[in-house]
Amino acid sequence: MAGLETTYAAWRGKYLRSYQDGYYIYYKEQSENVPEMTCSEAHGYGMLVSVLKRNQQDFDGLFRYFMRFRNRKGLMQWQQKNSSGGQFIPGDEGGENCATDGDVDVATALFLAARVWGRGGAQGEIDYKAVAHELAGAVWEHCFNHQTFMPLIGDWADPGDDAYLLTRPSDFILSGYLVFYQDDSPRQQQWANVISAIINCVSGQLSMNPQTGLIADFLKLDNNGHYYPAKGQVLESDHDGHYNWNSCRVPWRLGHYYMLTRDERVRGVLETQAQFFAHQIQQRGVCANGDCGVRAGYKLNGECYADYTDMAFVAPVSYLFWVLGWQNQLQHILQDMNGMQERTYFGETIAMLCIIEAHVPF
Repeated sequence: MAGLETTYAAWRGKYLRSYQDGYYIYYKEQSENVPEMTCSEAHGYGMLVSVLKRNQQDFDGLFRYFMRFRNRKGLMQWQQKNSSGGQFIPGDEGGENCATDGDVDVATALFLAARVWGRGGAQGEIDYKAVAHELAGAVWEHCFNHQTFMPLIGDWADPGDDAYLLTRPSDFILSGYLVFYQDDSPRQQQWANVISAIINCVSGQLSMNPQTGLIADFLKLDNNGHYYPAKGQVLESDHDGHYNWNSCRVPWRLGHYYMLTRDERVRGVLETQAQFFAHQIQQRGVCANGDCGVRAGYKLNGECYADYTDMAFVAPVSYLFWVLGWQNQLQHILQDMNGMQERTYFGETIAMLCIIEAHVPF
């Protein structure tokens, strides 16, 4: 890929947009001509990018937007759309509810901002750490199963609902929970339990698919307290039980935690995934037109069901190779990424975070 500064300037120019006194990350394609403008996932990514790039002006603009679109639980409304009058309002599909990963990333970014700058705003009126504590408290209260210590899919999953039994591995943001453990002292033990629970769950998934290490988009809690890959559609598509558009982020999320901690408990799943993807790349040989060996969807046994690729799947694998020090595989996949023509918010933003987190430690 291009260098960090070039990639950052291009990403910022394409996706950072203004709304009233703040900024948001535009997450659709202009050609789609749809009213949906952004979501909490995109916003969390934007705040992480801004603090890691030490761009406080952008960060404070994104912070103001976040404060404007919190719900009654103190969590960010997951989607905003443009109304006919030009005002942003909640999206149609439960837009006032939260999605766990967005709030985890926002809170992580706020704790990091407190470390880097202390306070924000023109007069120092923004107390990053106070807001981070408040948000982390809301995340724990509304976005976690307090018996299993595993993330829920959002604040709308209530006990007794089928949705309450689900966890989404794209929310296994171990580096974020590590920051919470370090900086959110009122709940330090809870975050320690969360980290251990997620690692135990990941180990369990590896034992089910030791040949690939792949983890499904959604896992479901059984009566014995164990999480298993979803069967059929439980929330989004028939691929909810496969390695799809949510879990494509797992190699990056787990890899970042491993980079920070060298926690041997996650090394096994990372190496297994890396071996699987290295074999996929080797099988397909030299990629033509950026069509590399990492495809956009697999069954957990490694059978591919997609006939195309996407940066959202490729960038996390490149980060995984980098973290493990697999230089030969890394060079091959970086060449493939440079040749990829189709660029969208999701893939480009994940790639942006991968390259930043390879250069800037928390």
